[in-house]
Amino acid sequence: MHDGRHDQRHCLVVTTRLLFAAVLAAFLVIAGATSASAHAAMTASDPADGATVASNLERVTLTFNEAPLAGLEAGLRIEVRGDDGADESSGSVAVEGTSLSKAVSLSPGPHTVVWRYVSPDGHPIEGQFAFTVEPAASPTAPTTTTSPMAAPTPSSAPTAAAAPSSTGTHAHGHGGQALLLGVVGIAAAVVIGTVVVRIRRHADTRPQD
Repeated sequence: MHDGRHDQRHCLVVTTRLLFAAVLAAFLVIAGATSASAHAAMTASDPADGATVASNLERVTLTFNEAPLAGLEAGLRIEVRGDDGADESSGSVAVEGTSLSKAVSLSPGPHTVVWRYVSPDGHPIEGQFAFTVEPAASPTAPTTTTSPMAAPTPSSAPTAAAAPSSTGTHAHGHGGQALLLGVVGIAAAVVIGTVVVRIRRHADTRPQD
């Protein structure tokens, strides 16, 4: 009888220890998962939460304190939703070290980034943040300026100067003709005067009857 009670107590002690060990193991697993999920987090983003960016932004990049779980790229997600809720991202999520990025083509207005990351221990983390895209600058119309009255171009200047040149040549021709006539007249007068002088001398030297 004494041996039976001893066996019952021994079984109770063993069972209690096994239950305690199981509870402790479960607690450690839960605590480890909670600790891992608390340590894995996004540390930065481009654009930052609440930022205003230009419409030519080509990629949205998220940076975490740990690289995501290798081989589970299908579990990574980045969606950039416009004001109408449409996803304006394209392609697949690119992983580079601790950074995730995705190509975007953004419209003006508010946007929301919805992301999903898988920590190295396999625990998924999700989150979102917002930013605004400013409208693209509208092209300004070229201003037309009226220039003042333009001076005569060099090509027209010689044409204007050509008239006095031809007039001067014409005047020079008339002047040359007048000079020639004058010289001829003087020469004729000299010849005539010489002839007259010789006739008079001849008359004076001729003997008188």
